[in-house]
Amino acid sequence: MVSRRNYFSITIIMFVIFFLFQFSSVALEVWNDYEENRYAEELGALLPAGEAYQAGQSLSSGLVVYIGGAEDPVWDVARSWAVYGKRDVEAYSSLSQYQAGRAPEMILLSPGGVSWSSEAEIERLRSLADEGIHLIFCGLPEPEAIARSESLQELLGIRAVVSRETEVEGLHLYGGFLLGGEVIYQGETEEENEEKQDLETSFPWYSLSAGTKVYMKGIPADESLDVEEHPPVIWRRTAGAASVFVVNGGYMEDAAGLGLLAAMTAEMDRYALYPVVNAQNLVLANYPGLAAENNEAMMRGYSQSMQGVFRDIVWPELSVAYQRSDLGLSCMMAPQFDYEDDNLPDQAQLQYYMRLMNEQQAEVGLSGVSVSDTPMDRKLAADQAFMEEALPDYRFASLYGGDLEEDALRAALEEELLSAVRTVATEYQGESELVGYLSERVTRQTILTSALDYTYREDFRVRCVETALGYGSTLVDMGRVAYPSGEDGVWNELSMDLSWNLQNYYQKFDAFTGTTLSECDGRIRTFLALDYEESREGDVISLDVTGASGSAWFVLRTRGEAVDHVDGGGWTRLEDGAYLIEAEDAHVYITLKPADAYRYIYG
Repeated sequence: MVSRRNYFSITIIMFVIFFLFQFSSVALEVWNDYEENRYAEELGALLPAGEAYQAGQSLSSGLVVYIGGAEDPVWDVARSWAVYGKRDVEAYSSLSQYQAGRAPEMILLSPGGVSWSSEAEIERLRSLADEGIHLIFCGLPEPEAIARSESLQELLGIRAVVSRETEVEGLHLYGGFLLGGEVIYQGETEEENEEKQDLETSFPWYSLSAGTKVYMKGIPADESLDVEEHPPVIWRRTAGAASVFVVNGGYMEDAAGLGLLAAMTAEMDRYALYPVVNAQNLVLANYPGLAAENNEAMMRGYSQSMQGVFRDIVWPELSVAYQRSDLGLSCMMAPQFDYEDDNLPDQAQLQYYMRLMNEQQAEVGLSGVSVSDTPMDRKLAADQAFMEEALPDYRFASLYGGDLEEDALRAALEEELLSAVRTVATEYQGESELVGYLSERVTRQTILTSALDYTYREDFRVRCVETALGYGSTLVDMGRVAYPSGEDGVWNELSMDLSWNLQNYYQKFDAFTGTTLSECDGRIRTFLALDYEESREGDVISLDVTGASGSAWFVLRTRGEAVDHVDGGGWTRLEDGAYLIEAEDAHVYITLKPADAYRYIYG
C-alpha cells in the first residue's frame, strides 16, 4: 500500500515531468523563429562580382599556357582552374603560334593543338620540358602517330603501342593522387556494372617505359596479366626538372579536369597549397508537397495523399539519411507542382515544415520548377500570393533553378518574391565553371550529382572536384516521387539508394564543412575574391591572404611531411599528405615536420 507521503511524492514527480515536457514543447514553439529567414541579407552588404579575382590581377601569380582550340572543352577547364587557383592563363590555337615570353609553370596541350607528324614540334616540346616547364597532355593523338615517332614515345614515356583499342572491365584509381583514397570502378555483379559503369572502358593500350608513375589503369578481362601490364589511363614521367603528365582519354574535358590538374600540381613539387571553397551541400529539391496533387498516382503507389506520403513516409527516412551524413541541408520548397489545376497549397502544412526544417538547422529556399507549362512569372506570382498570406515576413535567400537557362534565371530574379535571393543552385550540365556569379550580386553554384542515382563517373567527378575546390553538392529531387515515371518514384527503392550513396560516397570528405546553400554562398564569395602569396623557408610555409572576408580555406598537399602546427589559423587532416588549412589572419605560418613523426604520435 502506498503511503500518503509516497503518493504525494509520486504526484509531485509526475507533475514536474509533465511540466518539463510541456515547457520544452512550448519553448521549442516560442524559440522556433521560422517566420523569418536568418540567411536573408541585404545584397548590397555581400561581396559583389566586381570583387572577384581576375586573371592578371596579381603580379605574383603563376602562368598557365593552354594550347588548343577555343571551342575545345579543355580550354574551359584550363581557364576555370587558373582563375580558381589565382593564376594567369594564356591561350594559343597551336604550338606553332605559341611565342615564348614569361616562363609558364605548365603547358596544357589539347590533341588538336600539336602537329604530331612534325618532329620539329616534338623537339620543341622536349626543349620546353628541359627548361623545367611541366607538360600536361590532356589527350593523345591517334595511336598510329605515336607508333611512327620514337621521340614522341620517349617524351610521353611510352615503350610500345600494344593495341589500337582495348576494352576493359573496370578502372583502378590509385590512392594518393585524388582525395578520397584508392577505388576500383568495377561492379561485383554484371547488374551493378550495367547500373553504375559509365566511365570510358575503351581506349588505346600502351606499354610504358621504366620510370613512369601510373595513377589510373584499366582492368582487362584477362586475369592472368600482371598489374604492371594493365593498360594505363593517367601517368607521369620525369623529364629533368619537369614532369610530363599524360591522360589517355577524355577525362580532362569536364569538371573532372579541375581535380586532375590540382592533383598533378601536387605531384610536381614537395608541396602544393591552393584555395578551396570548403562546403558540402545536400539540396532537397521540390519538397514538400503542400497541395493535394497527383492523388491518383499517390493512392495507387502509397494509399495516401501526396501530403501524407511526404510527411509520414518520406521524411522519417530522409531525415535519418541526412543526419547520418555530414552535409548541410537546404530544402528548396515547391509550394505547388501543377499550377494549372485547382489544388492550392495548405498554409498549415507550410508552417509545419518550416518549424521542422528550422529544428534541423536547414535552410528553406524556393524551387523554380513546376510540372505544368506555367510561365515562370505566373508561377512566382502564385507563390508570392501564397507566401504573403501564410508567412509575410519570410524572404527567400536561395533558389533552385534545375536546368533552366541563365537568361531565364536572371529574369526570374527580377520578380519581387526573389528580391532577396543571393544564390542560385543549378544542375550540372558538363561545365567546368562550377561556382561563380550569375549577376553582379547573385552567385551560382552547381549541384554535381544526384544522391538517388550514383554512377562511377559521378564518383570520379566528385573526387576530382573535392580535390580541386573542397566543394560537394548533391541533389535529392522529390519531384520524382511526387510525379513518378514508371518505377522511378518508388520511394522504398529510392530511399535505400539515398542512404547507401550518402554513407559510402560523401563520407570520405567529412572533414570539409557541411553548409546550406546560403552559407556556401558566403564561402564562394570569399573564395572568388581572395588572392594570396605563399613561400617557404626551411620547415615553415608563409601564407599571406588578401581580399578575403573572414576565414579563407586552403588545401595543403605534402610528400613525406605533415603539419606540426599553424599560427594565424587552424588545420584539419584530410588524409595522408593532405590537410585543410583555415586562414583566420592575413598572415599565416604553417610549420611542417617529417610524416613519420606524425604517424608515430597519432598512429
